[in-house]
Amino acid sequence: MNKLKGWLALVLLLLSWCALYWITGSRTPWNQFHVNNDGSGVSVYLGDIPTQNYDRMGFTKAVVRYAAEEEGWIVGTERGELFLFDNEGRQKWKRSLGVGKLIALCLTPDGKLAIVGEQSAEGRLYAVDVHTGDIRWQYKSADFVGSDASQRSYPSVVHIAVDKENNVYANAYRFLMRKDGSRGYNARMLAVNEEGRLLWQFPKNEVIDSWINWCDVNDNNGRAVFSTSAYDYREDMKYKDTMYFLDKRTGELLNSTNVPPIPPFDNTVMRGSPNYSADGKYLAAGASDGRGILFDEAGKILWTRSISKPQQVDGAYVNASGRDGFVTPYGVLFTTINTFNRENWQLPTPVEHPSNNSIFVFNTDGTFRYQYMADGTMEEIAFAGRLAACAVGRNVRTHNYKAHGALVLDLETGKRYSYFPTEGPCQAIGISPDGQWLAGVEAPALTPDGKIIGAYRLHIWKNNAGGAK
Repeated sequence: MNKLKGWLALVLLLLSWCALYWITGSRTPWNQFHVNNDGSGVSVYLGDIPTQNYDRMGFTKAVVRYAAEEEGWIVGTERGELFLFDNEGRQKWKRSLGVGKLIALCLTPDGKLAIVGEQSAEGRLYAVDVHTGDIRWQYKSADFVGSDASQRSYPSVVHIAVDKENNVYANAYRFLMRKDGSRGYNARMLAVNEEGRLLWQFPKNEVIDSWINWCDVNDNNGRAVFSTSAYDYREDMKYKDTMYFLDKRTGELLNSTNVPPIPPFDNTVMRGSPNYSADGKYLAAGASDGRGILFDEAGKILWTRSISKPQQVDGAYVNASGRDGFVTPYGVLFTTINTFNRENWQLPTPVEHPSNNSIFVFNTDGTFRYQYMADGTMEEIAFAGRLAACAVGRNVRTHNYKAHGALVLDLETGKRYSYFPTEGPCQAIGISPDGQWLAGVEAPALTPDGKIIGAYRLHIWKNNAGGAK
């Protein structure tokens, strides 16, 4: 009798799964989605992850990009899972890539491959077929920068760029602790073609002894560029310059640029830039010291603007770190993030910096156009024509939990175009080329008063305010 009851329970479970599959169209029907209360879009739960403290420096990651050929969204998670969802939130495929966190994502121009970067003991770089979810090729960045599990010194593929020939350019790095207790870095830049053949690695016979976070490539000038990002600066470092320019075909070093630091900083750090203009004539970068800089294609400074000057308040320097730099048809764009205490980012600040959590836009001749200030950090920006979609995350100074969401700006006017709130911080953003669809990933967070807000969810919104043209 007990055996019969067991079989009956199993049959009922299978029937319920089949019913959910029929209702949702999902290949994993237990991964349910629901329509937002305001009817503006759908939300998809992405699974359980550890909930991070709201005020911590490193926070929950996710990546999302629009796949035009599939009319859907490629989504990578901290659980090592890669998905394709359609605009209704239905899962078309899922690929478990491993136990690491997926932290970088780029689609090739033909839309056929998703290039994915991972943080793990091996730090893999994957090429995944967008239509099927099959892995086409992969590399272990540990083979290029090493790995040390005893120090939890795991390699990461932190940023990826692609050119018009579908060649892939990726930055890989890991930190290491030196015998004297100081922090060091091992890094390299890799180039791989769409078939998975390694074209070159830079440097060829050594590692870069600095943190490298960002890279870009341009077909019109034939250059690849990466920036250095190490706050732990030492005079004995070999790779001390701010940016390095390579021949994108061979990986040969063409030149480097050193941007002198400004007080009270020891060196110039770039975390979310530089990026080339489409024609390859300009290069824009935001420095952590609060400067926005426009260069020519070879790294010569054309002009510098102070967008967030460090201010001394009660004997301590307060600054809003600069991060992004982009050259768009609507101007040169720089961003700043939260207000921090220069001596120790964990210490409180008496005030918010007046330039924090902002986008600044200039003409290419350096004339100021406008500043747009959000209520939280713009964690990521994606572009579609004149629209800039911004993932608005945490404000660790005001704890304004209503700040979170997806913000769309009209770059032509500098005005808010549309806005979609999320309960938890919005950590990643994507937008379709016509500006009609947005997707963002929300993260859960533990507030200082012990409350958990938000969940690990993908949101897909119809941007009904209009299109990108």
